[in-house]
Amino acid sequence: MYTVGRAAALTGVPTGTLRKWEQRYGVVVPQRSRGNYRLYDDDAVRRLSVMRSLVDAGWSAQEAARHVVEDPAAAEAQLPRREATSTDGRVEELVACAVDFDVPRLERLLADAFADADLARVVDDWLMPALGGLGRSWQRGGVSVAGEHFVTAAVHRRLGLLFQSLPPAPPTSPRVVVGLARGSRHEMGVLAFAVVLRAHGVAVTYLGGDLPLEAWIGAVGLVRPEAVVLAVPSLEDLPAVREAVEALGELTQVLVGGAHQDAVSGGESLGHLPGAAAVALAQRLHHAPARA
Repeated sequence: MYTVGRAAALTGVPTGTLRKWEQRYGVVVPQRSRGNYRLYDDDAVRRLSVMRSLVDAGWSAQEAARHVVEDPAAAEAQLPRREATSTDGRVEELVACAVDFDVPRLERLLADAFADADLARVVDDWLMPALGGLGRSWQRGGVSVAGEHFVTAAVHRRLGLLFQSLPPAPPTSPRVVVGLARGSRHEMGVLAFAVVLRAHGVAVTYLGGDLPLEAWIGAVGLVRPEAVVLAVPSLEDLPAVREAVEALGELTQVLVGGAHQDAVSGGESLGHLPGAAAVALAQRLHHAPARA
């Protein structure tokens, strides 16, 4: 639970504006402490973060509030965002597999795509654009929820298998902890990043999605990595990522990827090509002075 001041800091919404949105539009309904102070939970700060982005994009506060109250994720989907582009003809095939649940075709497509030895190129030129196209098709109603889950589950399994099949890095290799903050579950980009990073000789500790801050701090304290990498795949993830970056920055260097990385201060932005970013980070870490 967060006080009004802390909620304002995590969302970038001034306390006066926050109270106005609460009272006038019902965007959030805070709980009350024994001393009658407002307290905001994770869901409330996520709503406020999306609301702020909609207003910053030119929406009226009333219209933004209506959409956020109905469905924050759907409201975010209406904002313009950076889209990965590709000339790879196989990009549309992923959507086609989601439409008709074609298991053999999907397995052939994944096997063919990941047969390329240049994993960074696979991730940046095919995987992320293809997943972006899948998401847009789902938003437009061209792909069902089941179809989207069918494909993303297969891709997740393939990435996980690839991660495990790579040889472990030597004991002297640089160490990096990779994962998502509390409440964030869109793993594809950060998992693909972890695979490429491991393929380039970095000892990657992959923590997955929706990890509480206390667990992040404990893991980083034990592993003592040269760097931590988090991602901000959606606007709703911003408050938790900001909180994690603030805390973890006291322990090691923090790098941030994902669609909304530029909205996070205190961490180094990785850019919007996860494969290329992983290669660049691996090269930098391998050429850094050995840690005492």
